[in-house]
Amino acid sequence: MARLPPTIRCQGRSNCFDCTLRHEMVCSEVTLDELIDFHTGIEDFDYGHGAALFEMGAPTEGVYCIRHGAVKIVKHDQAGNQRIIRVLKKGDIAGIESAFSDHYEHSAVAVGDVRACRVPIEYFRNFVATHGNLQMRLLKTSQATLRETEDWLSELTVGNLPARTRMARLLLRLKVTADGDRIHRFGVEDMAAILGIAAETVSRVVSDFVREGILVKGGKSFATRYFRGDLPALEKIAREA
Repeated sequence: MARLPPTIRCQGRSNCFDCTLRHEMVCSEVTLDELIDFHTGIEDFDYGHGAALFEMGAPTEGVYCIRHGAVKIVKHDQAGNQRIIRVLKKGDIAGIESAFSDHYEHSAVAVGDVRACRVPIEYFRNFVATHGNLQMRLLKTSQATLRETEDWLSELTVGNLPARTRMARLLLRLKVTADGDRIHRFGVEDMAAILGIAAETVSRVVSDFVREGILVKGGKSFATRYFRGDLPALEKIAREA
């Protein structure tokens, strides 16, 4: 049976005033009065597994605030190979690197079900231009994004580390929340693309973790699946060299 294409559904206008994530987002220091004109053009979207929020090279149309789920940021080389350079989760912003460029520098693809609000790029640029405090917050966000990318490269793709160590580090970075044991459950090919190792190696290590009780599979469908992790065990493995 052919797989259905990923779904993208607009859920209507966002209500920034009642958003539970507003104080975690880049506009957290903006007052409610200042949001009156800004939020009118923002829309909520639901993305099915595999749906692209935007594609590398496409004209920059907006930035996306992730409200639920995980989004992989993908870089394509000239040969068409893909490398996942970062994963965004609840509270992160997709497309921030391209906010002042003509085209997106990467692709952003939903892993499982994702909900995001899209801020039209002209709204975003005009708002940043007229709010000095937002400019400083944007600079800090951009620096954090760069630091996160560097951390991914240094911690997850170092070739001389055991695959178990790198996998444990990745799983800890894929936690749904900082204080919980639920982990976003990526596919074998995606984890191989992040770590730069063979899919067969990823499959073997994950199977080992499941057999050892370090990971427990959950979720009723691909779009909603997850791991529950033994975090102390993963942290111990992550420290091994």
